[in-house]
Amino acid sequence: MRSFKRVHHVLSAVFIFCFAASSLLAQQKSIPRRDTVFFEPLVEGAHLKPIIMGSNGRYYYGGLRLRNQYSLEIPFGEMDDPEVNRYFTQARTIRTIGSVVSALPGLYFLVTSRSGGGSGVSRQTFWITYFGAIGVSLTSNLIANAKLRKAVNTYNSRLGRLRLGLSAEPLQNNAVAFGLSVKKVF
Repeated sequence: MRSFKRVHHVLSAVFIFCFAASSLLAQQKSIPRRDTVFFEPLVEGAHLKPIIMGSNGRYYYGGLRLRNQYSLEIPFGEMDDPEVNRYFTQARTIRTIGSVVSALPGLYFLVTSRSGGGSGVSRQTFWITYFGAIGVSLTSNLIANAKLRKAVNTYNSRLGRLRLGLSAEPLQNNAVAFGLSVKKVF
C-alpha cells in the first residue's frame, strides 16, 4: 500500500509541474504573426514558375511570351523530372522526323528531274507525294503539340507543391488553440 501511495504522490507532482509550466506558457503575450510565416515548402524548386498555354498556341513563362516551343527546355531542365523530359524529347523527335519526311518529296523531285533526261515526274506522282508530305507534316505537328501539352501539364502539376502550416494561439480562458493547414500552391 505504501508503494502505491508513493507512486501516486510522484505522478501527482509530475502532473502539477506540467500543468504549472503550460499555464505559465499560456499566460505569455502572444506575438502577432501572419499565417504565411508558418508555411514552408516541402519540395525544392521555388524559383520555377508555371507555364501558361495561351489560346493562340503561344507559351508564357513568368508573364513573358516564349519565342518558340523549344524555349520550354530551360524550365523543364531545371525541374529535371523524367516524365516531363520524356514528353518533351518525344515531341521534339516527332517534329524533327515530320520535317525530314516532309522534305523528302522535294528532294525526290529535284533528283528525278535532273537525272531523268528532262522527262520529270508524272502529275499523279507529284500530287500524291505533295499531299502526302503535307499530311505527314500536319500529323507530326499535331502529335508533337499534344506531347508538348502533356509535358507542360505534367510540369505544372509537379510544380504545384504542398505547403504545411501549423499555428498555436493562446485564448482568453487560458486555453490554447492549435491549427494545421495543408495547401497546394504554385
